[in-house]
Amino acid sequence: FFCIYLGCRSTAPSAFVDDNWTKCCRKMLGGYGSSRKPSEEEKGIVENFKSDIAKKANIAEFKTFTVDEVSTQTVAGINYKFKVTTDEHVLQATIWGKLDRTHELTKVEILVGPEQKKLAGGFTGFRAAEKDEVSIAEKFKADVAKEIGATEIKSYEVKSVKTQVVAGVNYVFEVQADGSKLHVTIWGKLDKTHELTGVSLSLPSLFFSFEKNNPVHYQVKKVE
Repeated sequence: FFCIYLGCRSTAPSAFVDDNWTKCCRKMLGGYGSSRKPSEEEKGIVENFKSDIAKKANIAEFKTFTVDEVSTQTVAGINYKFKVTTDEHVLQATIWGKLDRTHELTKVEILVGPEQKKLAGGFTGFRAAEKDEVSIAEKFKADVAKEIGATEIKSYEVKSVKTQVVAGVNYVFEVQADGSKLHVTIWGKLDKTHELTGVSLSLPSLFFSFEKNNPVHYQVKKVE
């Protein structure tokens, strides 16, 4: 028996393999990592299951099939969760990469159907934020302070919001924070959780921006 994750070996009889694997590898197992752009190899994995995904989702065929992102989980092998955009749907396909290097499609979920996708597109105009939307923005007050390099924000007032339908909802909040106007972008996911994805601070002559997953978190450019 050989644990590929920890590099440890066991010469125990096969009857004890499961127990040894548990002792050896359990601490490596956990939840899914953050979503990211898939590698070409990972795109190939999900594209091999294109027809099976269509069948599980009760879709006749895909005219377009774009692999947008992936998150992974270490199990006895690797679980992949792929977000895929097709001509009429946004899907999540879960594929188990087994230790013998074969793969199995284990689950397909429809995140956005045809009617929802028709609504997806650009942002609306800014409008007054609803009470529940204000609450969403206020939950990230401390995170926003951290992203703009402030110790704390004493005054944090949500002025307005604009939204965009995606796999969930993107919110861009106009926030007055200690005399500065911020644009705070938050992704409202389909599972009802929220994630801060961007913060921008406007000053008379400079514009600072933060984007999640950007290795250079802060960019400075002249505002004409």
